[in-house]
Amino acid sequence: MAYNRGYNPDELPRFAEPEQKDKPAPSPSLRYENKPPPPRPSEQRPPPTDRYRSERLSPRPQERYQMANPSPTSGGQPSPITVSRPPPSPAPRDTGADPTLLPLFRAVDKDGTGQLSEKELSAALVNGDWTPFDPQTVRMMIRMFDSDRSGTIGFEEFCGLWSFLASWRTLFDRFDNDGNGTISLDEFKAALIAFRYRLTDSFIAVLFKTYDKRGMGGMSFDLFVQACISLKRMTDVFKKYDEDRDGFITLSFEDFLIEILRQIK
Repeated sequence: MAYNRGYNPDELPRFAEPEQKDKPAPSPSLRYENKPPPPRPSEQRPPPTDRYRSERLSPRPQERYQMANPSPTSGGQPSPITVSRPPPSPAPRDTGADPTLLPLFRAVDKDGTGQLSEKELSAALVNGDWTPFDPQTVRMMIRMFDSDRSGTIGFEEFCGLWSFLASWRTLFDRFDNDGNGTISLDEFKAALIAFRYRLTDSFIAVLFKTYDKRGMGGMSFDLFVQACISLKRMTDVFKKYDEDRDGFITLSFEDFLIEILRQIK
């Protein structure tokens, strides 16, 4: 199998107020009020030497799929590269309880078990336009933050999930240039470039169409997160097999099937 490679959050994701028909303005306790500061542009740096997002401390020799050099300025020096980085995936023990979120958690925990089921979390999370999160995004969040593999989200796990989505919302708002609450194809392309993916326009169009599940010509916040996380996972699989980092891999049919099964679990 050969993946053609490249690589790799005003309306924050909030909890819907239950049992209100007219959608009044959400109360302060049900929104992200303290957004993290947006990432600072990176200092001038050499261009990445890997078609994946560069995570090494020192550059590698040039490879055939390195990103193009930035266009030179009139002074003959390369222009600074502005790079945004997606929030990192949570570590297995990367938890920390925020007591200010406890009342919110209890309001969402309808059955009082101290654990949020997929249904409870799905009913709580909404986009800026009050549309519910896509079910696949909800399941993805549970898989990422369910550290004890209970199939539910405890309070500490909920705090990590909340912070993670807040960081993604900062990025979403940064690339939503027209402020319409969705990411267009051009905005999506700009985001992927900032994440240091190097992908063809045709592939980006296919990826965009795949995650524009509502057919609006734009991705809502939940689908933007889903698309970016899915792309990173696929890239990580490819990197595992691309030992010489030349952008090509040889994979047996069974290895290919195993990787597909792991992605759809």
